[in-house]
Amino acid sequence: MPSATTTAADNSESPVQHYERALTDHAFLWVVYYRGHWCPFCTAYLKTLQSLRPSIESAGGAVLIVTAEPAEHLPATRKTSGYTGDAIVDPEHQLATVLKQRGLLDVAITKRGGYEHGVAQPGVLVLKKDGGVLFDWAIHPGVMNLGGAKDRLDLKQIWENVQAKMDGKPMVHRKYATQTISGTVWGKMFG
Repeated sequence: MPSATTTAADNSESPVQHYERALTDHAFLWVVYYRGHWCPFCTAYLKTLQSLRPSIESAGGAVLIVTAEPAEHLPATRKTSGYTGDAIVDPEHQLATVLKQRGLLDVAITKRGGYEHGVAQPGVLVLKKDGGVLFDWAIHPGVMNLGGAKDRLDLKQIWENVQAKMDGKPMVHRKYATQTISGTVWGKMFG
């Protein structure tokens, strides 16, 4: 799937319309919220997501990243993470608001300079075309997780559990590994 980006400034499609189109066009949709190009934890997470894209897409799914960061920073995110897929830039949190209203995902929004309406914190939603939730998780920012930076659930393990669920099999992982500072630093230096 060629990369596409929707920003709040696009007149052709709102972030919510972009999300709904992507969901309608695929058997399931994998949505990942990230903070911004400046976040090494986000970069590492998106690298992992990019590595999973072929498997997700071969299973009939699509991947979509969402950020509240200004659109001018998306090329830097793509360059540092290697992510080449679909993206939504949603500085006003239109999609996060709708997902919360529908009871699908409650993305935390916190204050940060450079984000007029706040930064969207990490979250993952995997949703079937029919609206069935295969997986949902959103971080709760706090001191212990560096304001939402670390302790993200392992995307590979999430994908293994989603695949099992789609196949009607038991979960592979009852507990998820989390992203750590040392793992992120190691990946940045050697990865």
